[in-house]
Amino acid sequence: MASAIHMWQQLGVAIFYVATGVALTFAGIFNFTGEMSPGEMLPAGWLSAGLLVVAWLLTSALVHYRRLAAGMIGNVGKNALLEKMFTVSSLLIWNVDDKGNLTAIEGPLEEKDGVSAADLVGRSLDIVETINPVFCDMLKRAQQGELFDDFCAIGHRYYHHHFFPQQHRKSGKTGFQCISVDITNEQELRATSELSQQVISQTTEAIVILDRQRVVTSVNSAFSQLTDYTWEKMVGSRRGFEVIGQPTFSLYRTILNGLKRTGSWNGEVSLRRSTGELFAANFTVSVIKNNAGLISNYVIFFSDLSHMQRTHEELRYLANHDNLTDLPNRRLFLDRLEQGVKRAQRSKSQLAIFFIDLDNFKLINDVHGHYVGDELLKEIGRRLLLAVRQSDTVARLAGDEFTIITENITDTMEVNSIARKIMTCFEAPFVIFGESIDMSASVGIGVYPDDGEDLTSLLKGADEAMYKAKAEGRNGFYSLSEGKIGHLPESMFFPSELRLALKRGQMELVYQSLHDLRSGRVIGCEGLLRWNHHCRGIIPPADFMTLSEGAGITAAIGQWTLNEACQQLKAWRAQRVDLDYVSINIANSQINDPGYPEMVIDALAKYNLHPSSLMLEIAEGVLLKNMTQACQLMRHLSATGVRFSVDEFGSSLADYSYVRDIPADTLKIDQRLLMRARTGREDAALIRALVGIGDILQKNVVAVGVERPRQEELMQELGCQLAQGFLYAKPMTAELFSKTYTRPANPH
Repeated sequence: MASAIHMWQQLGVAIFYVATGVALTFAGIFNFTGEMSPGEMLPAGWLSAGLLVVAWLLTSALVHYRRLAAGMIGNVGKNALLEKMFTVSSLLIWNVDDKGNLTAIEGPLEEKDGVSAADLVGRSLDIVETINPVFCDMLKRAQQGELFDDFCAIGHRYYHHHFFPQQHRKSGKTGFQCISVDITNEQELRATSELSQQVISQTTEAIVILDRQRVVTSVNSAFSQLTDYTWEKMVGSRRGFEVIGQPTFSLYRTILNGLKRTGSWNGEVSLRRSTGELFAANFTVSVIKNNAGLISNYVIFFSDLSHMQRTHEELRYLANHDNLTDLPNRRLFLDRLEQGVKRAQRSKSQLAIFFIDLDNFKLINDVHGHYVGDELLKEIGRRLLLAVRQSDTVARLAGDEFTIITENITDTMEVNSIARKIMTCFEAPFVIFGESIDMSASVGIGVYPDDGEDLTSLLKGADEAMYKAKAEGRNGFYSLSEGKIGHLPESMFFPSELRLALKRGQMELVYQSLHDLRSGRVIGCEGLLRWNHHCRGIIPPADFMTLSEGAGITAAIGQWTLNEACQQLKAWRAQRVDLDYVSINIANSQINDPGYPEMVIDALAKYNLHPSSLMLEIAEGVLLKNMTQACQLMRHLSATGVRFSVDEFGSSLADYSYVRDIPADTLKIDQRLLMRARTGREDAALIRALVGIGDILQKNVVAVGVERPRQEELMQELGCQLAQGFLYAKPMTAELFSKTYTRPANPH
């Protein structure tokens, strides 16, 4: 169109000058008088015509210049527009000639992709090989004349490439053009959409999506699993809200009001499966709005609460029952006792509780192992259940302690009758894994309101009665209200026997090795006190130390134990038994004995042992009751190099910050925690926490009572460093210990 306008402009100029020339010629010929002047006619006419030709040429040049200028301005505008088009559309245009050279690259390559077009233009395709081998392969395919499109990244952007071959007419070789469209954003949106779809399909919560007319557009697999409705049955239907099992107008109105106010509603409703079965669900409805603020979709989420309810019931049961015997635990026992006391208060009746503590149970574990001990506890629980009424409560508090609650007691005779039934549970031997085991128990009786009118005083009274029964010789029951023991054992012993035991050499130490879990090396041992009674056989310290404390014999026993352990360690070292130290337990009265530190120092000097060769173990319960005196003792002896350990660490469930303030080298985890760790996650978590405390405070942690490889693996997983138990060795005599752990003589 611009060319046509220019042509008409040139033609108009020509006609104008031709007409002007004709007019001037005739004017010169007739000299404006109508008469011709022969002498002037020819020169004047040609002069005018010549001037007109020159004027025409100048005018034509001016018109042509204006056309060129307008074309240049138009091209500049077109180029600017083309650049804007490349920027907005994120296009790249690659031109490759028939010789395989990049002749031009149009588009914002430098800005987005970290690749400079100036480094590529004018060079062969081989330069692209070093920058982007994938794209270079595509360029070489196009050079072969192939018409195709493909995808690959250039720099940090992702492109859809379209290749158009162009054959050169003279050379016959093929050049081509490539148009690359930036689809990075579309690719990211597609990846996000696919991820969202995977999340929706994999989630365990049912999801239903509806459009604004409440037609189902999508459901996930969890929905089909929970309701048995298939995707095909739901999509395209209006059955999204039909899964509500018992819909009411009030429910729908509540949901709609919630959607209007906040855009969502949540509540527990009853839903229906395709089979008609109802189930409880946590139901959420939300609205999705478009940019105009109008509702575009509804989204329904729900999850089956019936499984959660069953899980909660199971957890509630586990929280209230002992995981070994399946009896009520301390928590449920206290709750039932509290309710029973309230009923007794209202009805003005009596209630009795029986505290049952097994006699010598630790000896059973030491001799037969904790696995046998666990089975024995289960069998005792079964016998106790059979001995009482169905309405009574039999519970296991912890370890070897059981309790029984009986309500509506009429008199003392009935209480004693129940106590005797309890004692009969232990008359017949217990057969565990084909092995016959004799077991007895000490029972303390507390009666409401005679022994206590509230929960605390009643529990305290029964506990005191149980210790009275133990102090009176075990295998019997004791009632505080009556102040007497029942069913006295025939084999009870007296303080005089204990004093004679020292003189007659009936006390002995057996030793159990302590192992490093990382190296397997035996680093020490624990000396365990035993009373080799002439009639009753081996008696553990738990059965006579209470008597010893009350009779004032502990100091003599402690001195004998200390000297025996030091003497034996010196003898072992002479026999090449490689031990770092030997440990012994100390009792409450020894902690409070001002002369005990000197006794320890003298024993070490007597046998020429370094103080670090001895470790003194204090039970956590004893330590907490005598914290001030115990800390004084530990600081005094720690200054000389004597080691200390906290035995039964974790048994009291106390505030363990006390460990930070005591100079103890080692923490020995209560073996009952390890016994329960295989059945309860809470105990494993507690052990992990106790080991963590030791690590933080840089103290050695010992796992006590390791009997099976799985327990050893568990302790290693939890970060424990040292272990002691039947898996490595049972307690043995000094002679056997020497034979077992003596190093062979060096032949060199």
